[in-house]
Amino acid sequence: MSTIDNLHQLRQWQPPYRPDAIIGEGLLLPGTVMMLFGAGGVWKTMNSTHLAFCIGRGSKWFDFETSPSAVLMHQSELPKLLMRDRIIKYADGMNVACDNVFFKTPEEEVLLDTTWGLQSLTKDIEEIIKRAEPGLPIVVIIDPLNTYMAGHTSDEFEVRKFQRNINSLRRKFNVTFIIVHHARKRRVDSGGNVVDLGDEELMGSGYWKAWLDTIVRVQLTNPYSGADTVHMSFDKHRNAWNFLPGFTVKWHRENLVPEIIDRDVISDAEPTIRGLT
Repeated sequence: MSTIDNLHQLRQWQPPYRPDAIIGEGLLLPGTVMMLFGAGGVWKTMNSTHLAFCIGRGSKWFDFETSPSAVLMHQSELPKLLMRDRIIKYADGMNVACDNVFFKTPEEEVLLDTTWGLQSLTKDIEEIIKRAEPGLPIVVIIDPLNTYMAGHTSDEFEVRKFQRNINSLRRKFNVTFIIVHHARKRRVDSGGNVVDLGDEELMGSGYWKAWLDTIVRVQLTNPYSGADTVHMSFDKHRNAWNFLPGFTVKWHRENLVPEIIDRDVISDAEPTIRGLT
């Protein structure tokens, strides 16, 4: 059977999976890759946990609609007990439950720039397909990236091996990936001012930025007064039809529940911050 289409055939073609956006406004589509990145201590893991439950339930992720999906949180930075306690505290605080969100803290390294690592994650995805509600798209969250690579995130050869392996899973299962990653170390100029390079602050090879469909940056806004408020911006959104303004989120430590407290307002192409009333 030919895989080459003319215009009429292309109009008639139907994808072999549900085509709904997993996160609305083109932020995350089936089979694409999103990266959530920021410095240490900016609530990245809790952000990805919140995202997993929102997608798993098909509830809003902050201001964005989501479609129900089966989510595998593959987390190898925190011990399982600590991760378990955080997840339970969050779920109790949000008063949510979802059987379509699955968690794995691997006992051995799953290095996705290796053949063995690819085989290991393939088995995990096949298990999720069997256990999840039939027909749901599959979303895999990798947290954090550096623990899933044998090579360095700046080594272009190793990065390309990782990306080829992930691409093979995207083609085989139409899996959507969300990858949690770190920012570069903070830089200052000769005057002591912080130099911010936007999405170039993403640690590692330039191949990451070119490969990713969506890049979400998380920055702490109150490091000396609670360290519980972050600004989230969309540094890349390849499949979005419109510009996506950022917003500020406060994480309540007592129950790990997030709350939007500010939204960016775009005026004359310049973003400003408006407080909510």
